[in-house]
Amino acid sequence: MKCLAEERSLDELPDQVFVALGRRGMEPLVLKECTYECDGQEIILIEPPKNEEISGKGTLEIDEDWLVECTKCKRQFTIRCRVRYLDGERIDTRVNLIDDEGKDLGWLGSY
Repeated sequence: MKCLAEERSLDELPDQVFVALGRRGMEPLVLKECTYECDGQEIILIEPPKNEEISGKGTLEIDEDWLVECTKCKRQFTIRCRVRYLDGERIDTRVNLIDDEGKDLGWLGSY
């Protein structure tokens, strides 16, 4: 059984996620920057995801929503991480962005 740390921070997320380019490899994309037109390079954590216990056999998918705010334009958005576990161990994480109106902007990449 695994329990995530009590205090969460953006340091838990990687700086980049990767998009598959088919046979041409992977393209890195910056994760911790504003999703809006302001091109803000810094975000702050407003609300971390809730801690969840990871245990058991088989596969499990958990959505972790990281509510963040751009320090430049002051708009909020959500980094949604869909984490897949197999027998309690993380396999991979797919990342989507959700805007301040709740619209899913789509898949950004994986890590």
